[in-house]
Amino acid sequence: MYRLQPDIESSDIVVIAGDIGPLKWYTRWKTYKGAIARINKPVLAVHGNWDGIKIQQFLAPYSIHAGFAIVDDIGFFGVGGSIKTPLHTPVEYTEDEIYSFLYSGFEHIKNQPIKVLISHNPPKNVCDKTIFKTHAGSTAIAEFCIHNNIDLCICGHIHEAHGVEQLHNTKVVNAGTFKSGYYASILVAPNGVEATIKRL
Repeated sequence: MYRLQPDIESSDIVVIAGDIGPLKWYTRWKTYKGAIARINKPVLAVHGNWDGIKIQQFLAPYSIHAGFAIVDDIGFFGVGGSIKTPLHTPVEYTEDEIYSFLYSGFEHIKNQPIKVLISHNPPKNVCDKTIFKTHAGSTAIAEFCIHNNIDLCICGHIHEAHGVEQLHNTKVVNAGTFKSGYYASILVAPNGVEATIKRL
């Protein structure tokens, strides 16, 4: 994470889209915990499906899961965890639960000129193709983005599906996994969203 310091310092906001990982990966967790705590920019986060209660507690000061934040007229809202998976990972929700979490935060930012969703799970059929060529995105997230004219969805979960795609009017950015060196640089402006996937 230290190699990312120049990009962090030139950014306005740092977003963490989940999957810091279970505490059994202690060395990596300890490194990330220290690096995140030293970021002197606003940090917005949601937990991933691998992020159990201890990691959720650490992320609590930054978390907008089922919540929101407004920064410079940009409304952010979020949902952590994932839809049900065959692996039965620690934090999974039904599609109905995900929709409820989305609505809870969105109600507070729906009148902002720019609306950004931070979601661990990608929307269905967008940045969500697994190594088995199946689509593991959330239908609730996809429909919510379309029906509410969300400008940007920042997601993760399907680590091999890193990229930038379009879902109707929503720019979808899956930054991939940071342990493999991937991250995203995103510019949000009144005239649109620009995003690039980078690798250290």
